[in-house]
Amino acid sequence: MTALVLLHGVGETHTMWDPQREELGRRFQLLLPDLPGYGDSPGPFSLDAAVDALHALDRPGPVHVCGLSAGAMVALRWAARHPEDVAGLILSGVQVRPPRALLGLQAAVMRLIPARVFEADGGVTKKHLLHAMAELARADLRPDLGLVKARTLVVCGAKDRLNLAASRAAAAGIRQAELRIVPEAKHLWNQDLPELFNRTVTEWVQGK
Repeated sequence: MTALVLLHGVGETHTMWDPQREELGRRFQLLLPDLPGYGDSPGPFSLDAAVDALHALDRPGPVHVCGLSAGAMVALRWAARHPEDVAGLILSGVQVRPPRALLGLQAAVMRLIPARVFEADGGVTKKHLLHAMAELARADLRPDLGLVKARTLVVCGAKDRLNLAASRAAAAGIRQAELRIVPEAKHLWNQDLPELFNRTVTEWVQGK
């Protein structure tokens, strides 16, 4: 059975893929890791730490990888650093060089939220989340684009306006990547439009 890795976004855990678990689980061998610093995965988070953990993941040879948001950034770097690991790539709502001012504003808001709110959720601590956001703010994936060899779909919701330009840049920089803008979709369209998301992933992985 074809293996598919789903990589979650910042502030999330593998549970963000619950709308995909049953449907995609019937079609693929699903691997749903938590990135460093999230769930039971030891931190702290960095793109390179995440890639090292994924490279060491117990998997049946090359896998298809779908990442959303920060998970898409991790997926992009994984495919660039270890092209032998990645058979196919889906990048949803990806950033290539995140706007530092925006992430700084988001981090400032996060600092105002009591730590107990994060502890109650159980997915990530406030400290780890702020660290991850600082790491992402420093990221520059432009050099990684030309290193990707996997068949790649770059997809972004039409209403995910903060990531539209970056998605176009990613598709332009990756050799023979396909860009799709999804009408009516927001950033977390795997949750808002699960049937469409699942169908898009399935058809791309199956080469349709």
